[in-house]
Amino acid sequence: MPTVIINGKAVSVPSSATPEELVRASGRQFNSDTRSVVKTKTGSNTRMKPGQREMIRDGEQFKIVPDRVKAANATYFGNKEPWRKQVITEQVFEVAKKFFKKSRVELDDDCNWVVFERFLLPDEWQRANPGKTFVPMMLIFPDQYPDLPTNGFYLPASLQLPPNATHFFDRGYGGAFGQTAEEMEFMRQGQWKWFCTHIKPGAWSPARLHEISDWRHGDNLWDIITLCVDVLTHPLDD
Repeated sequence: MPTVIINGKAVSVPSSATPEELVRASGRQFNSDTRSVVKTKTGSNTRMKPGQREMIRDGEQFKIVPDRVKAANATYFGNKEPWRKQVITEQVFEVAKKFFKKSRVELDDDCNWVVFERFLLPDEWQRANPGKTFVPMMLIFPDQYPDLPTNGFYLPASLQLPPNATHFFDRGYGGAFGQTAEEMEFMRQGQWKWFCTHIKPGAWSPARLHEISDWRHGDNLWDIITLCVDVLTHPLDD
């Protein structure tokens, strides 16, 4: 049986498997109907098709991410409780160590937003933007995080869309930050555009926290970053 990496954990799986079987093999209590499985590779990820069996090779890496749709809701830039700020701070620190080594990561004092200065663009985006391999990427944390996930993400407004991409806007929609005049001005001054990525209701499953460190047992910022790469690589159809 090949040994693969699923969400950072080494797991033995059959030599062929469906994405639903990989979800079960991960050991986390996910509803496979609200999950997508992504085969990860630097610069280009591949989404497995539901119900389709694929050959699994030793050493391959997979991420299980929440499914996405086109609507969601939350509030922003309010007064976050201290424990929420601590969860955000820990998650940003852990993700920065893994995905953004030797890169500047800026988290504001109130944990409303984080900017990762060297976000690796997928291949299609690099071809549409010659010379741009890494770009800044911003996430806005809702006041209810981690109970509610982030809603979309923000990339430099100067980026050109590849042929397969849409849903890149000067403002937010569907409950995302960037809908009010004040929020749109924040985006304009920062020269950001919003990329639409709503997580399907019921697909976000954060851990129940008895201690702050328990966040690792449920959906968290790792899943969001993976989803950002996935939605850029495999955009939703209009």
